[in-house]
Amino acid sequence: MITRKTLISNIFIGLLAFLPQPSLADGFTSADVLEWSEKQQDGYFQSSVTMIGIVATQVEGKEHIARCIDAWHGGGNDSQSARSAQIREVMKGLSNYHPQAVILAVVEKECGDF
Repeated sequence: MITRKTLISNIFIGLLAFLPQPSLADGFTSADVLEWSEKQQDGYFQSSVTMIGIVATQVEGKEHIARCIDAWHGGGNDSQSARSAQIREVMKGLSNYHPQAVILAVVEKECGDF
């Protein structure tokens, strides 16, 4: 019998495969995100980190990563602003990489491999 977490993970992966995302457009890099206003960047970072946390809650054995993300990024406005600055700084050094890859790398550095 398939578990609830496995089912949700499979649905999520299936949706990603069949629903193209604008952020997956050819040539979209961290440099593009760094051209946005800080408020737009912060919103992008917040939604990306939140989605990483949601996925972590659904992957068996990775629940500790979700708790770490919540503590690391969800500690209030001061925490989110500091974390956005941290992500922004890493993006500056990896501006040719896709922003989602950079955000995931920062989260993994802080909370462990996914």
